[in-house]
Amino acid sequence: MLHRKPAAVTLLLAALLCSCSDNQRPSDDRVNLYEVSREDLPINVKEGGELVAVNEVEVKSQIEGSATILSLVPEGTLVKKGDKLVELDVTDLIEKRASQEISVEKAKNALEQARTAQQILEKELLATLNTAESQRQITSMELQKLLGAKGGQGSTGKNADMVQRLRQLVNPPPPTQGADRPAEDPAQKTRLNGQVHPQNYAGLIAKVQKLLTVDGEDGDPLKRDMGEMANKILQQADTIRLAMADLKVKEDTAAHSRRLAEKQFITRNELERDELAFQSQASKVTIAWNDLELLINYTLQREKIEFRQNLENAQIEVARVKAKNDAERKNSQFDTDAKQKEYEIASDRLATLNRQIENSVIFSPGEGLVVYSKVSRGRGDSEPVEEGTNVRQYQTIIILPDNSKLKCRVKVQEAMVDKVRRGLPAHISAEVRPNDVLTGRVTYVAPVADSASRWSGNDKKVYTTDVMLDGVNRDESLKAGMKAAATITVDTVPDVLTVPIQAVRRDRAVNYIWKSGPAGPLAVTVKVGANNQEKVVVLEGVSEGDLVYRTPPGGQADPKFDQPEAPPPEPLQEVSGDEVTSDTATKRSDAAANYRGRGRSSKQYAQMTPEELGEAKSQLSRLASSMSNWMSGERLERQIQKINAIVNAIDQKKFEEAQRLRDAMMQFSGGGRGRRPSGGRPDGGRGGE
Repeated sequence: MLHRKPAAVTLLLAALLCSCSDNQRPSDDRVNLYEVSREDLPINVKEGGELVAVNEVEVKSQIEGSATILSLVPEGTLVKKGDKLVELDVTDLIEKRASQEISVEKAKNALEQARTAQQILEKELLATLNTAESQRQITSMELQKLLGAKGGQGSTGKNADMVQRLRQLVNPPPPTQGADRPAEDPAQKTRLNGQVHPQNYAGLIAKVQKLLTVDGEDGDPLKRDMGEMANKILQQADTIRLAMADLKVKEDTAAHSRRLAEKQFITRNELERDELAFQSQASKVTIAWNDLELLINYTLQREKIEFRQNLENAQIEVARVKAKNDAERKNSQFDTDAKQKEYEIASDRLATLNRQIENSVIFSPGEGLVVYSKVSRGRGDSEPVEEGTNVRQYQTIIILPDNSKLKCRVKVQEAMVDKVRRGLPAHISAEVRPNDVLTGRVTYVAPVADSASRWSGNDKKVYTTDVMLDGVNRDESLKAGMKAAATITVDTVPDVLTVPIQAVRRDRAVNYIWKSGPAGPLAVTVKVGANNQEKVVVLEGVSEGDLVYRTPPGGQADPKFDQPEAPPPEPLQEVSGDEVTSDTATKRSDAAANYRGRGRSSKQYAQMTPEELGEAKSQLSRLASSMSNWMSGERLERQIQKINAIVNAIDQKKFEEAQRLRDAMMQFSGGGRGRRPSGGRPDGGRGGE
């Protein structure tokens, strides 16, 4: 930059003199010439920046969405804890709070109604369950009443007594033959046995015992108290017993009348009347036995089935009512919980609005000097906040820096960033103290270029670099935000030939300079080495005492040189891990080896010294910057993310992970090499600028 103005004046004078005479070389052309000499070349990186506090308190907006700044404490004011700093416009929030208060009251009323409905429902469910339980108990009692109580809870009579009396009825004792009782007519006895003999109904005893048995119940059913079933059977048995006794009387009367009729002591009509009475009574006995059989086989069986079914239905009804009650209780509880949640959400929202309205006035959390934060305006531009500025939630408005410990933040050009690494010494000069030179060390170098410089379309990309100042700024004469410059000493190359950096030109892959000779300007190829912002080391192509042109001589066309042969490209295919063949893997491994062979260190990260690790991160940074020359869009973003992951792994001392990521990136990108665009200086700029 120091040679631009003389170079421009020289070119202008040369153009004016050449317009007078083509054969005449102006004597002032020597101003554009530089004599090559040997010297020690200090490799310094000097960039301007500003002072930044290491520790600072950021005052941020706590308002949801965005809010407008109504008032601001003047910048540079020394404030104390509790002083008012910012007031934000919360008119919309005040209106929302009024509406939210109504919503909270509605939610509270809905919750109270849900709780009252839950209490009423609980009583209704209890009444329904009690009704079902009562009905189940009634049906159980009815079945017990039919079959008899268990355990002698009722009377002293048992079902066994009823069965015994029925057995006696079915198997009566044989009649005794008295002296006054005539012998029975065999024909009459056979006829009666066929009609009403009790033993014909002996099978009813087993049926009664089965009828008294309840499936699934333990215990002997004959030990139950006699219930309605036993009573009905005994009543019918007594009816049969009386009918059979009456039949016996009428049988004796008919037999006696028959003997009297044989002796003609009575008329035939009287005999037929007595026999008809006997036959009628025999029919009544038969009907009585049939009634007992119907009672046991059908009537009592039906009642038992009905009562048991009623009991089962009552038990099912109890289970159904319980399940239904549980479902309704859960629904009611869910509704109450939902209303509770709605009330809590509404209350929390109201509390949030109240808190935000309270936070509309921001007070200082401690002592400090007020520094306005900057708001991005797009394309890398930013301006300090001011009254009327809209700020987002959690956006920094004011910074209260701790000026006791400062660092200088600069933007290092891409051409020099590979030389800067953590730990390098530096000198810092602040504009407020121009005669003082402060010392410090580099503590941070960004792995990738600033986003503003990457996407703004500017060819020059810069990297944020922090230089920590030594010592403590006790008098606080230096403050955050002040302009400063950092000169970082990266190296010193002793006893080398140097030329101005703008003198080196480039024809694609060939560097050259214009050298003054007896026959006039001559373009010769050179091999360059280290450089700083003013000069570059020339390793081959010039000698001490040669005169070279700082800028191309007038009237000369750009030379064309033979370019070195480029190695043939190796096509690589993106394939999945399962599809990688041994041949493909070998090619990728060779490509990675070629990448390491082109000046990159093949040493593992775990084996590197701290200085070598810093150099490795610088190489990764340069690789990320150069990628924008041949890729863009999502692909570029992915590659930059991979490089950032490697740098982060190195910073966290996860060397194995960093090594794995680097090897994978080299395999799938063919070694990660990019070609520089043709023309320009070795540092990536354009010659003559």
